Amino acid sequence: MSEEEITQEKQWVTLRSGSMQAYIGHGNVANVGHELRCAVGKPHSLLLAHAPEVDDALVESLRRDLTCEGFFVVLADLPSNEEPCSIRSVETLWQELARAGITSDDLLVAVGSVDPLSVASFACASWCGGMQLAMVPTDLASALVAPTTPLPLWLPGVERLVMQESHTRYLFCDLGLMDLDGASESFLYARALMVAIAISDSDKTFGRLWDRADDIATGDLSVLETQIADTLKSRGHTISSTSAATRQSAEYGQSFVWALRGLVREDVPPSTLLAEGMRFSARLAAGADDLSVDDVLAQDEVLERLGLGYVACEVSPDEMVAALKAECFRRSRRFMICMPKALGRVRLSAVEDDLLLEHISAWCAAHAGLLEDGDPVDVDGDGTKPAAG
Repeated sequence: MSEEEITQEKQWVTLRSGSMQAYIGHGNVANVGHELRCAVGKPHSLLLAHAPEVDDALVESLRRDLTCEGFFVVLADLPSNEEPCSIRSVETLWQELARAGITSDDLLVAVGSVDPLSVASFACASWCGGMQLAMVPTDLASALVAPTTPLPLWLPGVERLVMQESHTRYLFCDLGLMDLDGASESFLYARALMVAIAISDSDKTFGRLWDRADDIATGDLSVLETQIADTLKSRGHTISSTSAATRQSAEYGQSFVWALRGLVREDVPPSTLLAEGMRFSARLAAGADDLSVDDVLAQDEVLERLGLGYVACEVSPDEMVAALKAECFRRSRRFMICMPKALGRVRLSAVEDDLLLEHISAWCAAHAGLLEDGDPVDVDGDGTKPAAG
């Protein structure tokens, strides 16, 4: 790709562990070596680690680029995209760092999707007391999740409890590497994340997403680059806050996702589950007189414009209540759900049992009514809507 075809937008993102420089564009993976050399000054050793699914041509291009900029490059494997982010995978990467003689003055460049990138984040945070990490995600959802809120470690029986703070210093988000087809699950999930992050940040952030929603849905690259930068900045603002209540808002919609995940078919996409989690939480907040109906409808409209569908399933209200409480009690002694108090203000809130059962019953009845021909999910954005509950 020629320099004329390369686009790049830079965005500083504040993290609790420091700050991250994000480079967002199309074709900007060609700038990785130059940008890293400028950032670190004198080049040292560098471990270039990639998931096995990553295109060999991309890995070789990065190796040559980094070598030409003066880095001593050693190649290593990250776990497969199909493997969970586990302590075993982290240990394997530690061994690779030791084999390559990597120190705290050196760099790790990780290429892949969210699980392998999260493994790299864990390893870098602890290696030699902390070393610099550059991420090259291969899909859009991973670009929003891995550098700011990397996945927790997977351990048998205690999934999603061993958590970490982000340790990424450089992010190279190249849209040319990503599937931006409107029906791509990674693109749909990224759009759901944009909504959740905007609502957790501020009404102005949500307003900018509202204005861009139609262009994002059609894959307008210039608008998408701007929105990715905005979303990363907003997520950084939330997770780096000195207020624990603000940091907790990063979980908006997630408790409902994991509760529902175990009650529906495995092929229901994460994007649909997250959209349902936000819809339910907003309606529950309105039922508690914490959120206006206009704000509920505003969120609904953005989700619909971004093509995020509905789950059609038969779930009993008692099962759903039990699953939601079990999910919340896994990490806390208190039953509290992230609910929006307004667009841009999400907080953990206690919910009365009667109100919870009323809304879950309405949700279950409405979504059972969506079942047609055994199809569990409406992802077409065709306007088929469940009752508001």
